[in-house]
Amino acid sequence: MKGTDRQWLARASHRLLRPLVRIMLTHGVAHKDFDAVVRSVYAEVARDSFTPAGKRATDSHVAIVTGLTRKEVKRLREQADSTYEQSGWGGANRATRVLSGWHRDPDFTDDEGEPRRLTVEGDGNEFGELVRRYSGDIPTVAILDELERVKSVAREPDGTVRVLNRAYVPSAGDPERVRMLGSAGHDLLATLEHNLCRSSDVRPYFQRTAFNMRIDPRALPVFHRLVSQQAQHLLEVFDDWLERHEVDEHDPQAPASRAGVGIYYFEDAAHPGDEHDDA
Repeated sequence: MKGTDRQWLARASHRLLRPLVRIMLTHGVAHKDFDAVVRSVYAEVARDSFTPAGKRATDSHVAIVTGLTRKEVKRLREQADSTYEQSGWGGANRATRVLSGWHRDPDFTDDEGEPRRLTVEGDGNEFGELVRRYSGDIPTVAILDELERVKSVAREPDGTVRVLNRAYVPSAGDPERVRMLGSAGHDLLATLEHNLCRSSDVRPYFQRTAFNMRIDPRALPVFHRLVSQQAQHLLEVFDDWLERHEVDEHDPQAPASRAGVGIYYFEDAAHPGDEHDDA
């Protein structure tokens, strides 16, 4: 791949990661945890899709392709089924570490082991000491503001702060919507990957976009209704066609494929360079 191609790929990756990282931060997933996901996917894809034909996938080959160490590849392979268990994932967020320390460090708990109210002002700033101990160089006020924002703590009139929730959960989220993120996001990116990487003798998948960079914001509600109505009708037509061409569910030997169409509406403020990236 030429240097210019890598630059365009880096720019494209930056843009597609923005909404995903926003979702991750909304759900309290810090960089270290997301990095664990990326490492796992790199090893998985290299093993599944980049092993030479007729060869057995080995940790050494995966390490060569991905840049990971053989030790890391072996660990990822052996822990594939438990990668995202709570015990091994989700502990990198600094706000989470502060709350955890508050609940288990005897310097910040009462005689019954419960987190006690801490002072946040003056020389005996107990909350400041808690933050320094469990959050490194992050300013005390920044941690306190964030924990207040997600309703994990509350300030009291007497100048203390108390715990409301041990968990750092910025947004509870609907599990079904999170599942749809993986499903719909995968389908769109898989189509783009197919079109980008296909050989000349393989047909492209349909993927088109209609957009304009200079829409009057007052017209957007009307456009949204238009898209919703027209797209719903079109999807119903496609759904009826797909149903008519289903294989017999009582015949497990009948070959079957997964196919469909996704339609989505987008609206945001244009970022510098967007008009070039979408050309």
